[in-house]
Amino acid sequence: MTSNPFRIANPAVPGGASPTETPGGETADPPINRVQDMVSSAPVFLFMKGMPSAPRCGFSANAVGALDALGVSYTSFDILSDEGIRQAAKDYAQWPTFPQLWVNGELVGGHDIMMEMYQSGELEPLLREAAS
Repeated sequence: MTSNPFRIANPAVPGGASPTETPGGETADPPINRVQDMVSSAPVFLFMKGMPSAPRCGFSANAVGALDALGVSYTSFDILSDEGIRQAAKDYAQWPTFPQLWVNGELVGGHDIMMEMYQSGELEPLLREAAS
């Protein structure tokens, strides 16, 4: 079986990324598609450094603390575990830092925005609405 030398860029994907081939010749989703799938997989999604049980930076620890204090269920991904996803999440969000909080597939923001919303009381109703 010969591989196709032509790669047609997907215009819907920033940077024109195309699927990549796995060693077995199967096509795998590019990281940007995986990021899109992740943020749409749960009403509340957090890209962070580390895991909720073991954050690996103070900003991620604050984000987890706020979400846990509000008692909202969320899904997360450790961006330190996959450099491709880490870069794709930055590109997809057009946001250069982590953590990134996503609600119903929309970027809410990073640490500073999240903390401002938490302290002002704006974050809780947003998350409760998403969880219902």
